[in-house]
Amino acid sequence: MAGLFNRVRNKLTGRRYLISTIRKEDGAFETAVFPANFLYLPQGFRLSNPCLVRQSREPAEADELHRTLSQRLQTDYPERLFQEIASLEKG
Repeated sequence: MAGLFNRVRNKLTGRRYLISTIRKEDGAFETAVFPANFLYLPQGFRLSNPCLVRQSREPAEADELHRTLSQRLQTDYPERLFQEIASLEKG
């Protein structure tokens, strides 16, 4: 997996997000969600303040997380989804 990148518009709130999954090092992947403007560019061009960051060890796990976020972010409330994903990481 070289890297995944999706643009998503939430149907409930109308907000736009960028979802990015990259390989950080051997065996480590990072999935991040950034708020975006109407051109799907990160708001203020800031990549330092994502809404959500999640680390994965397996490529399949990172791919599944990316797909799940892309699908659910279209239909669920973003804050609830981010809380749910963050609580899965802690628990």
